[in-house]
Amino acid sequence: MSEEKNIPPEKNSEDQGQPSDPILPGGRQVVIGSAQGKPEPISETNLHKFPEDKQAPAIKEQKEINDKPETDNMEVHHHGHVHEKKKWKEYVFQFFMLFLAVFAGFLAENQREHYVEHQREKTFIRSLIQDLRTDTASLQWYMYVREKKRIMMDSLTMLLNSGLHKQAGNETYSYARQVFNGNRFVSTDGTIQQLKNAGNLRLIRKKNAVEGILAYDASVKMLQEWDEIDTRVRTTFREVGGQVFKPDIFYHLMDTAMNFLKATGNPQLITANPVIINNISFQIQYLSTITLGNYIRARAVKANATNLIELLKKEYHLE
Repeated sequence: MSEEKNIPPEKNSEDQGQPSDPILPGGRQVVIGSAQGKPEPISETNLHKFPEDKQAPAIKEQKEINDKPETDNMEVHHHGHVHEKKKWKEYVFQFFMLFLAVFAGFLAENQREHYVEHQREKTFIRSLIQDLRTDTASLQWYMYVREKKRIMMDSLTMLLNSGLHKQAGNETYSYARQVFNGNRFVSTDGTIQQLKNAGNLRLIRKKNAVEGILAYDASVKMLQEWDEIDTRVRTTFREVGGQVFKPDIFYHLMDTAMNFLKATGNPQLITANPVIINNISFQIQYLSTITLGNYIRARAVKANATNLIELLKKEYHLE
């Protein structure tokens, strides 16, 4: 009988193939299943059925960790800027760097303006030299005409005062016709006017160049003022000449190309009154004096122009 008690009972066929219940520490077996023999899932309530189970708290703790919201596991990105209190030396350094940048920009802009103004200065100088060369050519022609007319005026005065105009009618009318006509000096002053009126004279940095330009401009104005006097005297001469010379003779002493022609046929004056003849002779003599003076002034203006050209070429290294 004792041997039979030690023989374990045979398992039913229904129990074969089913997993055995887990055995907890201490030799206790946990039966997981319902009354119908079906396995019961492990749950929190099942775990509470075994208070002596030392693994139960660990399982519950693991579940609680898994049940934490995902936000707890998300990586937190902190802002990259760390606001720290700066030292006063850093503020001074930043201010110095800012000041240095502004100052460098100011110097660069100032240098650029100086470069632009220097280029404009050279442009004005080149243009002024070209104007002066044009003036010298005009003055050369002005002087030639003035010298020629002055000789004619002196000859006409001599013929009228001596009475030889009766035998030299052709020369008398030819000289008188050219005396009526007169040319004026017109300066090419476009560049000088730009320098003076637009405030561009400040661009000329060479003091001696500025003085030369102003001196030349003053000499031109003086010559032009005397040209105005010359024009008024010629107007008076024309008014008096109508009492002495025949206008139809004058009309034929110039061709269609505005070239003077010499009179023919020995034409005579329309009056023999010595007072009238003396009056027109006086006007011609005064006009001759003004013509000589303007010739001398034109020669001085031409010399000023030539000297100014050489000065500007030397100062600005131009050819």
